Amino acid sequence: MPEDKLSKIKVKDIMHLIVKEPTTISQDASLDQLLHKILENTTSRHVYVINENDKLIGSVRLNNTIKYLFPSISLLENTEAFEIGSFLGYSNAQKVSDIMNNLCSYAVNDALITDIIRIMIREKINELPVVDKEFKVIGEVNVLEIIKYYLGT
Repeated sequence: MPEDKLSKIKVKDIMHLIVKEPTTISQDASLDQLLHKILENTTSRHVYVINENDKLIGSVRLNNTIKYLFPSISLLENTEAFEIGSFLGYSNAQKVSDIMNNLCSYAVNDALITDIIRIMIREKINELPVVDKEFKVIGEVNVLEIIKYYLGT
């Protein structure tokens, strides 16, 4: 069973497989700069937001950029979760900080892969930033790397 094989594996055990330079951006960057960053790395679904000390302070998911680009369509398609404040926020957004998620989950080197999978399932995401002790982004672990490790490739 895959879960058994991965139950004792930690992020540091698959560091050779993870993305070494995930996409990062300043919270003060413009949304056009964000869109350019997204296009630089089309394999990731997140851009990690860092402060002036390069510490992780949030993230922008690809689906947040869709809400920014098409706020009225997003509002119409998500009528059961109607939030006028959210609509106004996205339609008036100017900077990365206007659409970023401040509650960004992350992984550390000693995190178990099974714990990372739990976060990914709970948050419906495929990747997490890996941070060091100073909270600087040192990589990104995603489901593909976990699959590669499992298969031994």
